[in-house]
Amino acid sequence: MHRLNLKGDKALSFIAGLLYGYSRAQMELRVLSFEEFEPHNHKQDRVYYLNREKGELCEGITEEVSHICVVREDKDNGKVCLFIYKKGVSPRTPSKT
Repeated sequence: MHRLNLKGDKALSFIAGLLYGYSRAQMELRVLSFEEFEPHNHKQDRVYYLNREKGELCEGITEEVSHICVVREDKDNGKVCLFIYKKGVSPRTPSKT
């Protein structure tokens, strides 16, 4: 294991802080396509916009945003769900039943 250099990279520092802050919580991670992001699905959640190329957090969704990070807390059950919407991930196709 090698040490991460987080200096100057706010986006990576943000992700590392989330992992550290929720280290005792049961966590679920979902990595989805950027196109699958629907703001109305995350009205009660905390939404963060990241530009990994520049290593910055953004105020809102712009062309520079490469990742959208959403934190959903279930305080009653001690669970956290982390959604990462990422450019370059293929959208899920509905299963045929």
